[in-house]
Formats: sequence, structure tokens, C-alpha cells
Amino acid sequence: MFEMETRKNILDRLKQYYTETAGDKVNIIEGGFVWDTLSANAKEFEKAYAEMALIIEASFPQTSWGDWLTKKAEEHGIIRQEATNSSVILTITGQAGVAVSEGVLFSTNDGKNFITVETKKIESTGTVDIKAQSQDVGTSCNVDAETITKIPMSIYGVSAVTNKNSAYDGFDEETDEELLERLLFKVQKPATSGNPYHYVQWATEVTGVGGVKIIRLWNGPGTVKVIITDANNGIASEDLIEKVKNHIEEQRPIGATVTVVSLEPVKINIELKVTSGTASIEGIKNAVNDYFKKNIFNATYVSYAVIGGIILNNSATTGVLDYTDLKINSNTENIPLTDEQMPTVNEVKIIE
Repeated sequence: MFEMETRKNILDRLKQYYTETAGDKVNIIEGGFVWDTLSANAKEFEKAYAEMALIIEASFPQTSWGDWLTKKAEEHGIIRQEATNSSVILTITGQAGVAVSEGVLFSTNDGKNFITVETKKIESTGTVDIKAQSQDVGTSCNVDAETITKIPMSIYGVSAVTNKNSAYDGFDEETDEELLERLLFKVQKPATSGNPYHYVQWATEVTGVGGVKIIRLWNGPGTVKVIITDANNGIASEDLIEKVKNHIEEQRPIGATVTVVSLEPVKINIELKVTSGTASIEGIKNAVNDYFKKNIFNATYVSYAVIGGIILNNSATTGVLDYTDLKINSNTENIPLTDEQMPTVNEVKIIE
């Protein structure tokens, strides 16, 4: 079995081999010609052993990384998902009848550019909604609402622009951990003849899909419901749902009727009185939402006790030392969830 070797161990063996070959009278003391030669070789051999150790790690998916993991996944037909552009609906104000062409550039204050992907005329109301995509890729392009307000170059008949809603579906390149998870799923849970594993595999082949749940025979024989989240375990956009549906339609067995949906958001309002320490509304909101996202498809109810524990123990809420009068949606009871519901914190209220 392969074992890593140190420079000292290699040098000791080289000196032993040299002595066995040349005899005991050869001078191998430190600083001598032979010692210097063997020492230089030992240093290079140590590097070779280190490279061999990396080769072994790169050969197995569980220890591989980067391009090597990409190649291992491709052996099984799993392609690393690339980063994607975000999409957004721009509301453009200007002179009625003026056409806003495909390829027109708008931007945010911090220089994130968005390019229109269709041509439309400004309506009689003086505005038009037009779809655009980010010039760059990744989650950083999912800009907030009302931030795309700059017109870098003068456009005839256009006086203003904004985005009423946030940009969406900008996803980062698939990480090693995410790629490995998909690879192991395919290898360890074989997909055959349209079984549930097959539908999970097809859905996760679409860039931007995170969690997947399959409900068989949900509406009678031959029906399959595919429930998805986005890569951030959030509610999937209509665009992403449509991409998944189209992809599965190309793969599914003949006769199967497939419905693709995302989880239905259930708004959770939290109310409490902090009796010791200080509370961060955003800290509580983020901590509880993170918990919800980590337990997608596993929770059958929102636990009153768990929410209280998160508020006291999560690193994002360390300012809260104690509290009273905790309520979730105005009650002190657990909130039941169906298979197709996802809780999300809507509001956190701190009682004075």
C-alpha cells in the first residue's frame, strides 16, 4: 500500500543503498560529495511522493477536487453546472411608441449591468415592462428591487428605468460539495425506467435546482409531481420551474404526466419580548430562515420550541440572553406543514 515518505527517510535509504553498492569505505558524511548528491535526490523524491499522494486523492470522487472532480463526474455523465446570469423585469419610462431594442444596457449605482433580451414599444401609459439579463453571472447579480436605475448611454425616448422586483436566478458555479452529492446520488441510487431517483436526477441536471421531492401517483395513475427549490433552498422562480418541466418532458417515460412546482411559502411572524440582552431583528430572521432552509422536505411542522432555541443559541442571535412572550403567528403552538409548504420568516417584532 502506498505511504507518504519524508525526505529524511528517503535519504537514509539512499545512503544505505549506496553503501551496499559501493562498500563501507565510501565517504557519506554530511557535507561530502556523495551526501550532497543523495540529499538533492531525496528532496526531489519527496516531492514525487507528494505528487503521487495527490494523484491517489484525485482518483476517488470523495477526495477529489476542482477539475479532477469535474472529470470524474463526467465519466458518469454528470456535468458541473456553470454560473448563470440573473433575470429581471425592467420598467422603462419614456415616450409612447418608442421601441426599446434588445441589447440595450442599464445598470445599478455600483456598476452591475443588465441587458434587455427582447424588443418592446413603450405603451400609451408611458411605461413598458421588458425582460433583461445580467451581463455578469452569479448570485451577486440578484440585485434588490429598485436598484437598476442608471442609463449609461442616452437612449432616444427613454427617460427613466427601474426594477420593481429583485433580480432572480443568478446562481454561482456548482461547488465541489454539490457536484459530489449529485455524483454519489447517481452512483448509489440507480435511476431506472422513470423511478423516483430518475426524476430527482433529471431535475437536478438543471442549473439552479437545489432540493427535489417526488410525489408518485399524486393525481391518479401515471401522474408524478416534482417539487423543487432553487440552489439556495428558496422558492423556485417560474422561469426555473419551466426549465425543469421542459427538461423532464424530454426525458420522461411515455405516458407519464409530470407536474413541476415549487414549495408554497408559509409566512411566519415572530413576536417576543427580550428580557435580557439586545435583539437584532435581522439576526433572528436570518437565523430562523437558515434553519428552515436546512430542513427543507423534512419538517412536518414549525416547532415553537425549536424557534425559541434558535433565538437563544444561534450565533447570529447571541445578543439575546433571555426572552418572554414568544409567539409564532400570534400563537404559542406548533404550526403544521404539508409536503408542499415551506415556512419563511415574514416579520420579527420585538415587544418593548
